[in-house]
Amino acid sequence: MDGIIIKNMKNILLTLMILSVLPFINTAFADHLEGSMISDSECADKMGRECYCWEQGSCKFTSDPLGTMLKPFDAVFGGLALVIFWAMVVGLLWLRTESPQLVGIVGIAMVASYLSYLETQGASPTPEFEMARIVGVILLVISFGIAFYQMIVARVLSGPQ
Repeated sequence: MDGIIIKNMKNILLTLMILSVLPFINTAFADHLEGSMISDSECADKMGRECYCWEQGSCKFTSDPLGTMLKPFDAVFGGLALVIFWAMVVGLLWLRTESPQLVGIVGIAMVASYLSYLETQGASPTPEFEMARIVGVILLVISFGIAFYQMIVARVLSGPQ
């Protein structure tokens, strides 16, 4: 019992020590403050092209967190970053569970939310997004097929009740 109390007191002391240092971190690591970054023109001169907002740290993360996180990957994957990441999630889910019905249901939810993304944003579709939409519809049909097949097989194999 005394060992637990001593351990908790050590954790509380460590937490208080860390919290006492926090006000000084802002001045020590001030490279993220306004005016401490290079300007757009300086960045363009150094890079030889227009700099992206994620290269300068000027993206509006709070207004669109998912879109901001996907911007660097969309530049590389041509607008299909979300599809690639979701394919990895579904693939890892399949490798861990080996349940086609679970993977089908999760796939349906993910693809349906991705297909509704454009309508909620109110933006005009890019060619990459239209390609992703076609892939999404194909994945949605496959996911429905897998889920429906698993429901039928599970019912047939369960036998009469």
